[in-house]
Amino acid sequence: MTLSRRKILGAALALPALGLPGLAACGNEAAASDSSGRKKVRLTYGAISVPKTRGVFEKTLKDQGIDVEWVGPFPNHAPTLQAVATNTADFSFGGSSTPADQALLSGNKLVYVAWSKSSPRTSSIIALPNSGITSVKDLAGKKVAVNKAGLGEFLLVAALEKDNVPRDSVTFTYLNPPDAAPAFGSGKVDAWSIWSGPLELAEVQYGAKRIFEDGKELDKQIDFGSYLVREDYAKKEGDTIRKVIAAYKAEQDWANANPAEAQKIGNAVSKYPQGVVDKLVAQNVQVTWSLINDDGIGQLQAGADWLTAHQVLSGKINIADHAVRL
Repeated sequence: MTLSRRKILGAALALPALGLPGLAACGNEAAASDSSGRKKVRLTYGAISVPKTRGVFEKTLKDQGIDVEWVGPFPNHAPTLQAVATNTADFSFGGSSTPADQALLSGNKLVYVAWSKSSPRTSSIIALPNSGITSVKDLAGKKVAVNKAGLGEFLLVAALEKDNVPRDSVTFTYLNPPDAAPAFGSGKVDAWSIWSGPLELAEVQYGAKRIFEDGKELDKQIDFGSYLVREDYAKKEGDTIRKVIAAYKAEQDWANANPAEAQKIGNAVSKYPQGVVDKLVAQNVQVTWSLINDDGIGQLQAGADWLTAHQVLSGKINIADHAVRL
């Protein structure tokens, strides 16, 4: 978890693609115990991570006999899922449920253990001020950057459907944020479907305009925050998972109550212009985390059904088969 599931890439417009040197060298023992009985948990993180930077999170777990090893940084949720599936990390980092669903459909032995929803939902499709694009209808014949099987693709599909723009009239350009940012800024793509952080930076740096905003245009949340672990890890480490998620939730509750201070911590990494920080603080996005429960399974299922029906996901998924209540 970072400032929010959609703020992980706050520095994405300014950062190059993030490599992962040394990732294969990470330990292979999930929640390994040393001779004193202490546990070790390997947690993925993004370019900006308040839990990692603030220090309270690690101390909270240390006091409970759990030592944290940070694995990353990662540019978005999908590669953290791969790291967990291949046993180079234990938890994905609270990112989008859309790539999580696709990872499950692709056969990865992962399970949901926690989920979140946020308000307001600020993810948007943006365009440059001189592009001539002022509405979704103007996207016909244009190139739009999205992250494949992720929040960006879902939002573009939803926008085209709502405004009756044929999907095949728009070129979906699949780019992760570190590559999408310079493509958008240089005009190599005409628009960008993106979440908070890179969104506000594009507004400040390039004068980007929002032409479609999730919370204002869509009547329900379809994509959610999510933590996933391996199936075998969930069976063996239920107590560790509960403690890790409780510590993440406490961090998010603190960030919800202290948005300016949370953004200041994040900005030590992102080095945003003050105008971006001001925008992020003013939006005051509130994120609510919970262990997987009936409400979470129901909402994740409704979102997955929409994504399947709109061919963002490669098939139908039954979330209950891939979720663990703890």
